[in-house]
Amino acid sequence: MSDEGGIQAYLEATQELSKQVIRKQLSQLKEISRRMAQVVMAGKRIFVFGTGHSHMMMEEAFYRAGGLAAVMPVFCSALMLHENAHLSSDLERRPGLAPILLTRYEPQEGEMLFIFSNSGVNQLPVEMALFGKEQGLTTVAVCSLKYSQIAPLSPLGKRLDQVADLTIDNGGEPGDALLQIEGLPWRVGSSSTVIGALIWNCLLVESVEWLLSWQVEPPIFASLNMPGAQEHNQALLNKWGAGNPHL
Repeated sequence: MSDEGGIQAYLEATQELSKQVIRKQLSQLKEISRRMAQVVMAGKRIFVFGTGHSHMMMEEAFYRAGGLAAVMPVFCSALMLHENAHLSSDLERRPGLAPILLTRYEPQEGEMLFIFSNSGVNQLPVEMALFGKEQGLTTVAVCSLKYSQIAPLSPLGKRLDQVADLTIDNGGEPGDALLQIEGLPWRVGSSSTVIGALIWNCLLVESVEWLLSWQVEPPIFASLNMPGAQEHNQALLNKWGAGNPHL
């Protein structure tokens, strides 16, 4: 193995996948970003949800430099991995949790809900999309269509892409890991987090451009280490913080 064998292989694989995912879905991404901008312009919220490792997309979207103040993460620490990974895996397969989690935020018709789920089949993400639609939210699935075609369905009998209003394919391999290395039966180097963050930030930047084209100031947080950022962010919190229990 050369000094840069594994590094170069993963770099090239993720670069190629990134290009394919964005270029093949460019019109879909533009439409979704336009809808995001419309939601923000109306003073409404964009919910983001994910379980297990997909919860990192909530962290990526929420309260960070260059991010939208309109984003509302549907947090539940038991669904993350830092408390109990086995419990997290069990809970995302249990029925009845989506209404409990989302109702807390009092979702309003006309808002938007992104659901990140790499396999696209577990009970809770699918249930969240169904319940979100019942509440009048535009639902967007981000998943691997290749994975969801072979993964076993939950008792709901539906895949996430079948129930969401809009779907973005993250292009991942079944099982998430991207690379096959000789001498190892299992793939290594997952792609869903890298590509998920890429997808989100592409949508974010495009939605900002939509807002500017409509002469609407985008509600974007600035890094607190930048001059004037504290005052700028406080103004955003005054407007967007009232309906967000995490701010």
